[in-house]
Amino acid sequence: MTNGMLAVAGSSEYPGAPSSVDATDGLVFDTLGMPMSVAAAKTMTRSAIEAALSRALAKLHHEAVDSIDATAAIDSIEVVFLVGRFYRDLGRKQPDLSKIHRDQWSNLEGIAEVLQDTVGGLA
Repeated sequence: MTNGMLAVAGSSEYPGAPSSVDATDGLVFDTLGMPMSVAAAKTMTRSAIEAALSRALAKLHHEAVDSIDATAAIDSIEVVFLVGRFYRDLGRKQPDLSKIHRDQWSNLEGIAEVLQDTVGGLA
């Protein structure tokens, strides 16, 4: 895998990680459940995206995943980090958060919804 990442298939370490990995179809995820291809990103549900974001935020803060509240407000810099982390291996331009109302991406639930909406338009 690229960037030293590993594909995860239903990992018990990361509950909610994608349950199938099929590299032949481009469905590759890293150890946090983040997509490593556009095909993988397009298969993700909002809850799968939210779970991957939660794992990334927990790792950033050196906390347990279950301590992350998806409805709690998060800092703008954390939002930028999470969106960048999600798009890192996709080779596509990230959504311009300045064009999306702050209320839509102020917590993990909102970020997951925004990402799911924007991933649908990727080619």
